[in-house]
Amino acid sequence: MAKRTIKQGLSNPAVLAAASSPAGQKAVGDVSSIARTNAETTGKIAVAVVPFIVKVVIIGGIIYVGYRMYSKRFIKLAYNPSLDAANISDGQAQAKADAIYAALFGVGADFAMVAAQLAGLNYNGWVKLYNAYGQRMGANLLADKMNLVEWLNDDQFSDDEMSQLRFILPGVF
Repeated sequence: MAKRTIKQGLSNPAVLAAASSPAGQKAVGDVSSIARTNAETTGKIAVAVVPFIVKVVIIGGIIYVGYRMYSKRFIKLAYNPSLDAANISDGQAQAKADAIYAALFGVGADFAMVAAQLAGLNYNGWVKLYNAYGQRMGANLLADKMNLVEWLNDDQFSDDEMSQLRFILPGVF
């Protein structure tokens, strides 16, 4: 018995004859017309959606940056008028803040320097030092700026050293 092969596609004479007929040409034309219409519609939708997506990304970015700026801003502490006035001047507070920053910045921290700068401050003196310190960048360029309390609590000192600092300035941090 001889094997019969069935031809498929346009090499099949029946399909070729059907595609060559006027009805076949109309059907092929209708299919290409539908495909062309679908491509045009898809292009129109893409043109309409892209500006919307760009606007959403830009507005979302502005909202995110605004939120980060608002939530990470430095808020100064207020002096307590019912307590004694600060026992350091603005210049002394700035000098102490710079000395503490130098002691904390980089690898390791100089506990003795930090303790010496905090020793003898009253509450309003602490407030003046905290405000003079402000927010400062750490050694890690990707990290956020930190205030003095965040710097002191940033795992640079052991629990025993932190207890000593809290003893120097009770109830402050």
